[in-house]
Amino acid sequence: MDMQTTLCNASMNLMTHLLFGKSFLTTKSSNDECAQFKDLIVKEVALAGAFNISDFVPFLKPFDIQGLQHQMNHTRLKVDNFLNKVIQDHLNEKKPNESKDFLDVLLSLPGKNGFSHRLEDNIVKAIINVSYSIFSQFVKVEGET
Repeated sequence: MDMQTTLCNASMNLMTHLLFGKSFLTTKSSNDECAQFKDLIVKEVALAGAFNISDFVPFLKPFDIQGLQHQMNHTRLKVDNFLNKVIQDHLNEKKPNESKDFLDVLLSLPGKNGFSHRLEDNIVKAIINVSYSIFSQFVKVEGET
């Protein structure tokens, strides 16, 4: 394994441990969940940085000539499903005296105007998406030079 991959995995492990309380990327990547998460992040970063002709020729945007918007929507759906699973796993497991991660803190916050017992899932997912999207800007996509 090269140094770039090792550092990328270490950085992402740090971020996922802070956000979710567990590391998703391992050096062995034997876990399907790890591989899925890594693939989603790499694909999201690649799509966000891809050359899009409609950025320069705005009237082509509705046609999605390159299919980037379709790919991004498909990836977003997968990320949404992945985060739903992570949130449900967090809600199902109880951590009485353990230290809390970022997701535990978000799930413990009161909901709209303090009336619901916790924040809605879509708000939690949005905050997590912004958190790891900001971080992923600093992580170089594997295979790029």
